[in-house]
Amino acid sequence: DVAAGGHDIAAGGHDAAAGAPEVPPGCVGLLSGGSGDLDAGPDPAPTPRTPRLLLSPAPCSPPAPFLLILVPSAPSHVAERLAVRDTWGGPWGGSATPPARTVFVLGSPASPRWQRELQRESRQHGDMLQGDFGDSYANLTRKTLLLLRWARACCDAAPFLLKADDDVFVNVPAIATHLATWPGAPARLYLGRVHWRVSPNRAPRSRHHVPEALYAGRAFPPYCSGTAYVLSRQAATALLAAAAGVPLVAPEDVWVGLAARR
Repeated sequence: DVAAGGHDIAAGGHDAAAGAPEVPPGCVGLLSGGSGDLDAGPDPAPTPRTPRLLLSPAPCSPPAPFLLILVPSAPSHVAERLAVRDTWGGPWGGSATPPARTVFVLGSPASPRWQRELQRESRQHGDMLQGDFGDSYANLTRKTLLLLRWARACCDAAPFLLKADDDVFVNVPAIATHLATWPGAPARLYLGRVHWRVSPNRAPRSRHHVPEALYAGRAFPPYCSGTAYVLSRQAATALLAAAAGVPLVAPEDVWVGLAARR
């Protein structure tokens, strides 16, 4: 199992160069694929194919960042992304903070105009990862899978990964310094604010609805709040290995907890 920890967390980072809708050569082998639609089949717990990438930042180049920060964001959250870049997601100049890098993770907007805006933003900042699946709350789990796959394929040397929402503030120096100076930290570290004994939402009209066909248990295993959590490289690799056998339940933080339990 992946070890879970127990603080409220948040983090930050740095950008890298990137371009428009093509995938950097070093990532093609592990990230190429079809659409992000669900595979059809008799199994009530579908798994997504690896989505085609519409936008991708450049792979991490040596030396790798100590902390890779991946921030799910909606296409319309232009102001939120700018605020993250200008504050906790930008460089912490002059500090002794271990190096970090920030990448925003998005799905596909319904409007071609929005897609053109995202392409311009990507060319300007070089920090956007976009999968070819609809950007919606229901697809947050697909975003999580995409960010884990990109981290493995394109930034595998980063010791730690931090997933943080685009509407939080993260104390990057505190998180990075804590991780860098933590003696005896678990190799498979899964660190965040832990939710215990949460019951599945069975209300069909709720966006948090979890059908019994996907998860029949009376309570979820412990999981870290999706607001922000840290994974070690080894933990992220273990989650990906377990992903194929875990139903695509929402919210995404529950899905991470289910994968961690395996």
